[in-house]
Amino acid sequence: MDAVAYALATNATTYDSLEQLNVKTVLPANRYDHAQSTLADGTALVVGGYATYGGSPLTSVVAYSLVTNAWTSKASLATGRATMAQSTLDDGTVLVTAGQFGGSFSTNVQSYNPTTNSWTTKTAIPPNYRFDHAQSTLNDGTALVTGGLVGYAYSADVRSYSRLTNSWTAKASLPATRSGHGQSTLDDGTALVTGGRVGGGTISADVQSYDPSTNSWTTKTAMPVTRRAHGQSTLGNGDVLVAAGDSAGSKNGVYQYSPVTNSWTTRTSMAVGVQNLGQSTLGDGSALMTGGQISGYTLTNTVVQFVSASIEPTAGRAALLGYLAAT
Repeated sequence: MDAVAYALATNATTYDSLEQLNVKTVLPANRYDHAQSTLADGTALVVGGYATYGGSPLTSVVAYSLVTNAWTSKASLATGRATMAQSTLDDGTVLVTAGQFGGSFSTNVQSYNPTTNSWTTKTAIPPNYRFDHAQSTLNDGTALVTGGLVGYAYSADVRSYSRLTNSWTAKASLPATRSGHGQSTLDDGTALVTGGRVGGGTISADVQSYDPSTNSWTTKTAMPVTRRAHGQSTLGNGDVLVAAGDSAGSKNGVYQYSPVTNSWTTRTSMAVGVQNLGQSTLGDGSALMTGGQISGYTLTNTVVQFVSASIEPTAGRAALLGYLAAT
């Protein structure tokens, strides 16, 4: 086991065989349409969103530590932002793209440096303002941004951001226009995109996989139910967890996808159905789900952690996602 793998493996929690949804310390305030990813120290960074239905986007940024089960305030955004996408890059910085920026939608891109606790503006994302899109960091360190509403139109546009050149590159378009979908990167380097509003507004169970080596898309087994505005992250064992969201089925449903078998398994449901929540995988391989919109004007600051003995990080997974290891 290399040093990176050892660091994550020795920080992993050993769970009993029972699957659990553990309630954790609530967010400092209600929040939905925010963005979330996990930092190199294993904490989850939650950025922006809304605290009230129909209110102004938040500038506040908070980080959750599983070790202390507590939230800490971080450097605020210069301007409130919501309905954006976010992922942690291979150098430990966090890339936050587009969304509602202040009072209007934007192409603006910001980078958060946890070492200096500061924000930097990066090259804007083309070709137009974008929101309700999805994003994950690929194995080569680039960030893949897919779909969303681009210029208020449902879009199949796909872009890749390189931090080394601070530039964007167009990639193969999604097979169909899509917004409000989920996305995460798998062990094999492909990106899994799930659900959302597809083809002009229909909520879908459709699942697609993007292969950066061939710049192409492949259809995978659909989710058990249609779903949008859900949480998604790749777990410690390499499976994908999809949680809650707006659905024609159970809005509090939780499902686990195995890339090995290309199949879905139903997991323990959340106590209350939410949509527009945040989700990321912590350094111990578990998933943290934060906040969201229960229905209409009702929001929540609830935080829950999905744990199971089957999702603890393997050595290979730890090496692949080395930036999640505690240093």
